[in-house]
Amino acid sequence: MSKGQKILLVFTILICTFFQSLPMIRSGLKYDYGIGFWGPNGHDAIWHLALINQIKNPFKIPHPTISGQYLENYHPFYDIFIATLSKITFINPSIWLFQLFPILSSVIFLLLSFKLGKLLTKKFSGGIYLVLLNTFATSFGWVVTLIKNKNLGGESLFWAMQSFSNQLNPPFIFSLLLILICLIILKKKPFLLIFLSPFIPITKSYGGVVFFAFFFIFSFLKLLKKQTSYIKIFTISFILSILLFLIYNKNSTGLFIFKPFWFIHSMIESADRFYLPKIANMRYSLLASDKVGPRLITIELVSLVIFILGNFGYRTLFLFKTKLYLKNIFTKSILFTILFSLIIPIFFIQKGTAWNTIQFLYYSLFFANILLAITLSNIKKKRFNKFIIFAIFVTSFIANLPNYKSYLGNPAPASLPTTELEALNFLKKQPGNAVLTYPYDKFKKSNLQTPIPLYLYETTAYVPAFTGKQTFLSDEMNLSISGYDWKQRRQDSDNFFSNKFSNIFESKGFLLNNNIDYIYLTKNQNLPHKPKNLEIEKIYDSDGIRIYQIQK
Repeated sequence: MSKGQKILLVFTILICTFFQSLPMIRSGLKYDYGIGFWGPNGHDAIWHLALINQIKNPFKIPHPTISGQYLENYHPFYDIFIATLSKITFINPSIWLFQLFPILSSVIFLLLSFKLGKLLTKKFSGGIYLVLLNTFATSFGWVVTLIKNKNLGGESLFWAMQSFSNQLNPPFIFSLLLILICLIILKKKPFLLIFLSPFIPITKSYGGVVFFAFFFIFSFLKLLKKQTSYIKIFTISFILSILLFLIYNKNSTGLFIFKPFWFIHSMIESADRFYLPKIANMRYSLLASDKVGPRLITIELVSLVIFILGNFGYRTLFLFKTKLYLKNIFTKSILFTILFSLIIPIFFIQKGTAWNTIQFLYYSLFFANILLAITLSNIKKKRFNKFIIFAIFVTSFIANLPNYKSYLGNPAPASLPTTELEALNFLKKQPGNAVLTYPYDKFKKSNLQTPIPLYLYETTAYVPAFTGKQTFLSDEMNLSISGYDWKQRRQDSDNFFSNKFSNIFESKGFLLNNNIDYIYLTKNQNLPHKPKNLEIEKIYDSDGIRIYQIQK
C-alpha cells in the first residue's frame, strides 16, 4: 500500500470503529440517575452480564435466571471469553462487555474485513468497500419511511438487523470475527480451521450452521476437482464442533418448527414492520374461501420479493455479477451460503420465540456484503459508475442517521437507579444464592418517562447481573428461547405474591421447597403476609428497596 492508502485505511477504520461501537459504549456507565442502557442493551446485554458473572467452571454454568438449574441449549463461548478476560485483567466484566470489547472487536472486525476484501479482489478498493459495507450497509427501510413519513429510519422494517447493529448482539459479532478469520485462512492455511472453526457453533449456533454449510459446499466443490484435503479438514472440524456443541446443547433438538412464510406474513401484518393491511386482508380472505389459486400465489410471491429486496437493500446489486461468482469455487460457495441462510427463516421459526430464527438472515446479509464489495470493485471506473458507488455509501450512511441519534440521546431509555444499585451491592455481599423477585408485568411501564427502571423496562436478568446470584425466575424471554419449562415457576411466583396459596404454610413451603434465600422487592412491590408470619427477616430497607432473608 502507498502512504496515501495507509492514511485512508487508518482514517476509515477509526471512523467505522466509532459507528460500530456506538450502540454499546455509553451503556453500563454511571449517570446522575444511575446506570444507563441504550437500545436492546437494557435486556440483551444484561443477560450476558448475568451469565458472565455465573461462570466459574466453563463446562458447568449455573443458569442465572432459573435457580437450581444449569445452562443448556445455549452458545456461551463469548461469555466464557469475557469472563476469562475479566479474571486475567482484573477489569470489571461490565467494562469489557460495554466498552472494551466493542471497540477492540470493531477494530479487528474491520481490519479482517479489509484483508478479506483485498484478498478476494486483489484491489485496495475492494478492502475499503467491504469495511464500509460491514459498517453502513442497511435495508431499504429508509426508502419506505422517507416516502410514508418524510423521515429516515426503518432499519428492521423488513425484520433483519443491519450492519450498524452488529455489536448489539455480542456473540454475533464474535462469530463474525471467527468466520472472517476462517475465510482468510481457508485461502492460505486451511488446516488451521481444525483448531478454530469448532468454536463458531458454541459462539453462535446459527453462525455455526451457516459457516459449516459454506465449508461443506466449498469442500465438496473442491472434491469434484479431485482435491481431497478440504473434505478431510471439513470432516475433522465438523466432528470436533459437534462434540464441543453437545457439551452445552445436549437437549437442543426440536427447537425449530416448519412454518413457511411466518416472517413474510408478519412483515405485512405488523404495524411496526412493512405494514400492508390490504394485502394481508386479501390473503386471509382467499385462505378462508379455500381459493389457493393464482391470486394467492401472486400475493405470496410479491410479499417474498419485498422481504428479500427490503432486507438486502443495495446488496441485491451483486446479482448482476452472478455469472462471475459461479466461475470461482470460493465465491460460488458464498453464493449458495447466502441462499441457504436465507431459506431457513423463510420456512422455519424457533419454538418459544419465533422471531429468533431471523438471525440466520444476518449471516446471509454478511456474506452478501462480501459479494457486493467484489461487484463494486469490478465496476469500470467511469465517471457515472463512480457516482453510483459514491451514492450507495452516502445514502447508506444517511439512512443510519436515526440510529446514530438514538444512541447519542439523553437520558437513556432504561436504567438501574442508584438506589437499586446500592441495594444490589449489599445483596451481592450476602451468603446464599437464590433470590425471589417480583413477577414482571409488562403493562406497568406504560406512559412512564425515561429512563425506565430495569424492573419495569423488560423481563431481564438484572438482579443476577449485579449480584452474581441466581433468581428463582427472571428473563422469561431467554428461558423460552432456550426451551426451559418455566411456566410453573411463574404460576407459583404469581400465587405467592398475590396470596393465592390456600394458607400461610403453603406460602412458607413455597420459599423453603425452592431453596429461596432472599426476596428482593422494589417500590410498590409488597409481600402477601407479614414478614414474621412468613418467617423471614428484613435485612435491607432504603428508598423503597427491601431485601428479606429466609430463616432456615
